[in-house]
Amino acid sequence: MASLLVLGGCSQSEEEKPAKNDEVPQIIEAVIQVPETINPGEEATLAVTVRQGDEAVTDADEVKFEIWQEGQKENGDMAEAKHDSEGKYTADHIFAEEGLYYVQSHVTARSQHTMPMVSVQVGEAKAEDSGTGHEQENEGHEEGHSHSHGGEVSIELQASDQIHANKQTALSVKVDNEGEPLAEAKVKLEIALNGATPQWVNMSETEPGKYTADHQFTEPGTYTITTHVEKGDDIHEHTETELTVQ
Repeated sequence: MASLLVLGGCSQSEEEKPAKNDEVPQIIEAVIQVPETINPGEEATLAVTVRQGDEAVTDADEVKFEIWQEGQKENGDMAEAKHDSEGKYTADHIFAEEGLYYVQSHVTARSQHTMPMVSVQVGEAKAEDSGTGHEQENEGHEEGHSHSHGGEVSIELQASDQIHANKQTALSVKVDNEGEPLAEAKVKLEIALNGATPQWVNMSETEPGKYTADHQFTEPGTYTITTHVEKGDDIHEHTETELTVQ
């Protein structure tokens, strides 16, 4: 059984700023670009632009695209991307037939991991941003959770009650501010095992106040997960949780 234990939380006002050496790194941001028109059987170029603040990330450890047709993720394809210029990474892919597809970019860079996703209609329609892919995978798996209040901000980390190493795990964070969903925040997880160098996972907002991401834990053990929530200059909260992985 996966266990979630709240270790502590932190609230920050304008008068109480973190020490310089305690500041978290700027979030890695990745934006996917796909052609407006994609025809079946023809090669299409997929691109993702990676930035950290105002800096183009040209030294990503790994960038790849996962592509699958709706309802067939287990039969999807993986395409390795190469750096083109100014933080833009590209890969070519042939969509075999018409239909709705999902394109998810897996970006690992500077000890962070982010997985933006878009949906694309192969055939006639334009590509549109999609925030539902993770949500579909999360259904029926949010059984364990932690809950912490920092001032008026509530942070709730949710995960399956059984988590196994080397398998994709859906993680979800629900954030409220003064009893209302906190939308358009920057939410990321700092994941560490036994004090090792943490891995950073950026989360995507799938509905107001709900943020999701998939993560693969590399080995069994008790992980410390620090959930960071930021919005503007006024909100900077974090809570620590322990998660046991089999």
